[in-house]
Amino acid sequence: MPLNTDAANALRCQDRSGTYEAWYLTASDVPSRRGYWLRYTTMNPAAGVSAQPHAALWAFAFDRDHPEANWGGKVTFPLRALRTSIRPFGLRLDGAVLERDGCSGQVHTESGMVSWDLSWESREPPFPFLRPRWQGLSSVANIGAQPALSISGTIEVNGREHRLEAVPGGQQHTWGSSHALAWNWGFASGLDFWVDGATSRVRSRLGRVLVGTAVGAQAAEHRFLFNGPVQVLRNRGPISPDGWKATAQLGDRSLHATVKPRREDLIGVTYADPRGGARFCYHTEVADLDLRLVRGSETLAHITRTSAAAFEYASETPLAGVPLTV
Repeated sequence: MPLNTDAANALRCQDRSGTYEAWYLTASDVPSRRGYWLRYTTMNPAAGVSAQPHAALWAFAFDRDHPEANWGGKVTFPLRALRTSIRPFGLRLDGAVLERDGCSGQVHTESGMVSWDLSWESREPPFPFLRPRWQGLSSVANIGAQPALSISGTIEVNGREHRLEAVPGGQQHTWGSSHALAWNWGFASGLDFWVDGATSRVRSRLGRVLVGTAVGAQAAEHRFLFNGPVQVLRNRGPISPDGWKATAQLGDRSLHATVKPRREDLIGVTYADPRGGARFCYHTEVADLDLRLVRGSETLAHITRTSAAAFEYASETPLAGVPLTV
C-alpha cells in the first residue's frame, strides 16, 4: 500500500538511544535566485557516546547572486522538547511548528536570525528512497515525504523580509542508527516536475558497507521510481562535492539527472553521529539542474533550471576550503 504523508512523517526514533531523526523543508525562490533549508531534528546518542541527547532547530538561507549573504544557524533544546502528533502529522519544538501543510519557527543566534511562517499545497505522494519493507537493510532511511510543494508565506533573514508566492519545494524525512558514511543528495521541483534521490555509502544492519543510488522523478505525465533494493544496490555512482550525477534504467526508459553546485554557494555543517564521530555536510539550495528522461532515441522530458535545485555532499572528512558554519 502506498505511503501517505502522515505515515511518511511519523516519528521513528525519539525514545530509542543510538538514533537520529530529521524533518526538513527546502524551498527555491527561482525569480530572486534565493533558497531556504529548514530542519527539525533529534539526536539521541548510543550508550557510551560522549554527547548529550537533544532536539534542534536549524535554518539556512542562500543567495545565488550574493553568496557572501548566505546564513546558517542552529539552536538546541532538550530532547523531550520535540513533540509530535500522528493523524494529522504535526511536530512542535519550543515555539516552532511543522505540520502537513505548513511550518513556522525562528532561529536566533549571535550571528543573526531567520524566522519563517509558511504554508503549502502538496500534489504528489511520498517517495521512499528504499521501498518500506526493505528499509531495515540500512542504518539510515530517507523518504521524500512531500516531493512536490507549492510554498507561500514569509521568511525573514537578518531583518529583511522575503515574500514567497507559490515557490517550488519539498519536505523530507530521514532517520537511522547512524548517518551514512558519505552521500550526495539532489532535489528540485517545479510546476510540472520533481526529482529526488541520493547516492549513499551506508552501513547495513550487519555491518557491511553498501553503496547505491535511489532516484525518483515525475515530469509531465511521465513517472520514474527507482527504489527497489536490487535496483539501488546495482547502481552505485560517484559521490563528489562537485555535483550529483545519477543515471538509472527502468525497462526501455532511462533517467539522467545532474545537480551541480558552485563551491561558493555551499554552507558547511557538522552532524554528530549517534554512534560517535561526525559527518561533515555541505549544502546549497541554489544549485543547477539538468534532468532528462529518454526512451531509446526519444526524449520524453528535458528540464533545466539554474539556481533552483538542492544539493548536498557529506563524508567523514571535512572539505578543504569550505568552512563549517554550524
